[in-house]
Amino acid sequence: MLDKFKDSVKDFSENVKSAVAEKELDEETLEPLLEELRLKLLQNNVSLEAAEAIEDELRDQLLGTNVKRMGAEERVNETVKETLIELLDDSFNLEKEIADAEDPATVFLIGFNGSGKTTTLAKLASQLDQDVVMGAGDTFRAASIEQLDEHGENLGIDVVSHEYESDPAAVGYDTVEHAEKEDKVALVDTAGRSHSNRNLMDELEKMIDVNDPDITFLVVDALAGNDVLEQAEAYEGMFDAVIVTKMDVDENGGAIISISQRSGKPVAYIGDGQGYEDLEMFNKEEFVEEILE
Repeated sequence: MLDKFKDSVKDFSENVKSAVAEKELDEETLEPLLEELRLKLLQNNVSLEAAEAIEDELRDQLLGTNVKRMGAEERVNETVKETLIELLDDSFNLEKEIADAEDPATVFLIGFNGSGKTTTLAKLASQLDQDVVMGAGDTFRAASIEQLDEHGENLGIDVVSHEYESDPAAVGYDTVEHAEKEDKVALVDTAGRSHSNRNLMDELEKMIDVNDPDITFLVVDALAGNDVLEQAEAYEGMFDAVIVTKMDVDENGGAIISISQRSGKPVAYIGDGQGYEDLEMFNKEEFVEEILE
């Protein structure tokens, strides 16, 4: 995981080490190295804004300083660490948000097709301390309701569903009603959408208006790379935090940095496998340490 990002930072450290010999780093020496790093970060799906932030901080920390060969890697790693810690946000706590919400607490998952919303919903349901009910609000994708029903059977959790092509806002409403009667948390799945499909986006906005969820997660696929920026833009103003899936097979590591920086929203969870236990609360310190190990 994140191997390519790790290699990019390591290569830059080695290049700085090779370029200095107990001398001050000048602009002529440093700029080509920074440009090469920026290009590698872009190839690793780091957004231009995030790559430039890392580049600028490295320039500020290294230009005009006397960097010893043996201290070059430490200086670079510390600067990259500080910059990433600043860019990333892991402040979202779902249990606290649920506790602070009016009963019944309602959680929606939204996102593009193939991002892993339904599986992520089941993972959340399996991990929450509270009793939950799941709502099959994706009445568009074939087999989506059966998929959630299967998760419900595996977990012993009720699933509220209607027929395919029925009104998803009504599914959300019935799920919230069930949660209220049974003193549960309502977790509601939604259909995959893209901003280019106005009808589906209008349908999602109706679902949110009718049900007024307390918490809405945008679910994005780490392998989507810089497409996550388009998704953040498409759903701007509609979500409280982000869940990044498929982190276990992401070699680049840029998507999670890019969406955190672009959306200004915290990353709440990362998915790193297919099991119900394979959903972890995002910890930016651990994430950055893994990049720099």
